[in-house]
Amino acid sequence: MRGVGGLTFAVGAGGMISASAQTAGNDELTPNIWVTIGADGTITIQFAGTEMGQGTMTSLPLVLAEELDADWSRVRVETVATHDPAYGNPRAFRYLGEGILYTAGSQTLRGYFDAMRQAGAQARKVLLDAAASEWGVAVAELQTEPSVVVHPVSGRQMSYGEIASFAAAPERAEPVDESELKDPGAYRYLGTDITRLDVEAKCDGSAEFGIDVQVPGMVYASVLRAPVEGERPIAVDGAAALQVAGVLEVVELPWGVAVVAETVEASLAGKDALEVTWSGESRFRRVDSGAVLADYEARARDTGFTTDNPLWQDVGDVDAALGAAERVIEAVYLTDAAYHAQMEPMNATASVSDDGRSAEIWVSTQTQSLAVMGAADMLGTTIDRITLHPTYIGGAFGRRTEFRQKDIDDALFVSRQIGRPVKVIWSREDDVRDGAFRPLAAQFLRAGLDADGSVIALHQRVAAPSVLEYMNPPRWAMAGGRDGIAMNGAQVTRYGIPNIRAEHVMMERCSRVCAWRGVATSYTRFANESFIDELAHAGGADPLAFRLELARNDPLARAVLEEAARLADWPRPRDGTALGVALSDYGGASIAAGIAEVSVDERTGDIAVHRFWMVVDAGFIVAPRNTEAQLEGNVIYGLSNALRERITIRDGVVEQSNYHDYPVMRMNEVPEIEVRALASDRPPSGVGELGLATTGAAVANAVFRATGARVRALPFARERVLAALQAV
Repeated sequence: MRGVGGLTFAVGAGGMISASAQTAGNDELTPNIWVTIGADGTITIQFAGTEMGQGTMTSLPLVLAEELDADWSRVRVETVATHDPAYGNPRAFRYLGEGILYTAGSQTLRGYFDAMRQAGAQARKVLLDAAASEWGVAVAELQTEPSVVVHPVSGRQMSYGEIASFAAAPERAEPVDESELKDPGAYRYLGTDITRLDVEAKCDGSAEFGIDVQVPGMVYASVLRAPVEGERPIAVDGAAALQVAGVLEVVELPWGVAVVAETVEASLAGKDALEVTWSGESRFRRVDSGAVLADYEARARDTGFTTDNPLWQDVGDVDAALGAAERVIEAVYLTDAAYHAQMEPMNATASVSDDGRSAEIWVSTQTQSLAVMGAADMLGTTIDRITLHPTYIGGAFGRRTEFRQKDIDDALFVSRQIGRPVKVIWSREDDVRDGAFRPLAAQFLRAGLDADGSVIALHQRVAAPSVLEYMNPPRWAMAGGRDGIAMNGAQVTRYGIPNIRAEHVMMERCSRVCAWRGVATSYTRFANESFIDELAHAGGADPLAFRLELARNDPLARAVLEEAARLADWPRPRDGTALGVALSDYGGASIAAGIAEVSVDERTGDIAVHRFWMVVDAGFIVAPRNTEAQLEGNVIYGLSNALRERITIRDGVVEQSNYHDYPVMRMNEVPEIEVRALASDRPPSGVGELGLATTGAAVANAVFRATGARVRALPFARERVLAALQAV
């Protein structure tokens, strides 16, 4: 426990609290593991997530400060820098039965919201009890103002800092009852626009990202990795590299060759001068992503082909319903692999002890726990011998969630070999060619309609590899064959369809794979929301009205659809453009409706998105302006991917290398975006990935309304659009 005096409580992330009395001190009071109050009035709050631009380094402490009734101007935030299950995210997977620190899947605010409220309220109660005892009055007579306890009857008041200098603790403190927590109507901070804590440092350049780290005695390393996964260097000629000014050493790794130098530039120049012969026996040598996708499609279509993993969703009797249907509609949807394109390339700094059994690491990571566990696994040591220094993250989108981050492995291996601290920075070309991608996927959907055109059965087969098996083997071992990273979104949760089956046709992977923003919903919801549009057309129904009828028993789904339609003035005809709609929830609680307005150049196959409207229900909105920014980011990220982003592989080698051949949406191409979050009294349910899944389907559905052509493959490359137009 931090702190030298006062009282100490053990507070798990789930909110359970116990306390033990300690000798009162004069410096600070630590009511629980989440907050410390200094005698000078400074309030230090622990942040168990990681800050990558989504704002939770502000919003989570703000929740605690709200219940504590703290003066926000006196708050400091520290990022938890170790794997400690007590700080584990209640909504993250558990590792060996223990919680882990894990910032992904829009689960940070949702996961810690109740714990932060409890921690703040408990600390406030301790302060009130201490003040009441000091003044000899009933606790019920006291109130709090920001960082001050007030006794209105006598006019006395005492700052939190003053109380911290003498407070004592009871033997046990019980969790605060829900009825004692603040009513939302009394919130000072939550629901308002508080400037994010990271903004000033990011504006003035003082924010430290992983790529900024400087360690005394540090050198730099660039790693030439095997061009094909699974291969190794069998002959290395480093003579030319060693002639480059500033190059110190050439180090062979099991997966590549590192050039160690005094500067980044020298390490890169030395890497370019290496001559390496690689092994040639990897199975990935035979990979051609186009052929692989065709194989995935064949497997998806073959309903007699199954794999051993359990069904993702199984409701009713799909086979019987399809057999009794008046009509059966079928379609196949394809998705190429996608790169994360995060601004900060992978990098890590490591200093390994002389015996090779301990290390310090400085890294941008989405998970303190897995960074420490993976480093310990790499060195063959225990997690208590790894010291972590987490930094700001210059973009992640799932890329920094692997159990064994390859940049950390690079830095640890080289540092252990040369006996010095080493910073490894991947070039953009390294980051693209050696990326871990959103996987290829082929999806076969079929639905049964009755005589009235109502959907009585829906079957979705997703042919894709396991993502978890590669990116997080320990988690995969605990998953029971259910891969939420590959299948999230294939389930139907908002539509009243009586018979549903979703199955993962697990294929052999053809590349490194990893979670990607929106996880799998970027392709699973593209398929099922495009297919819902096809069913509406088959039944002669308006796509919006069709969805509203399917969601007749889901008021949240209907509310976001209706508000989005109102904003877009659905279905008002437009000159040369058309509207498309899509619906998607995320995490079971947040839900979004998106509407795209597009035009199509039928000569070139170019799609232009002119406007995009998105309406969400994500529970109580803690930070309105930041929420808008996250939703707008989801729209841009999703549209960029839908319109142009794809990774292709030939003979096992990634063909793209930088933004010139992996183009992302430019500022002048971004459409007019309008987002709105509906008022809600439900707990916050996450917005960091919400709504991205509506983008691809909304655009595809708008293209159909504009041209009569169905584009069923992501991204909507010109040749695919032209082929769809020619097929009309």
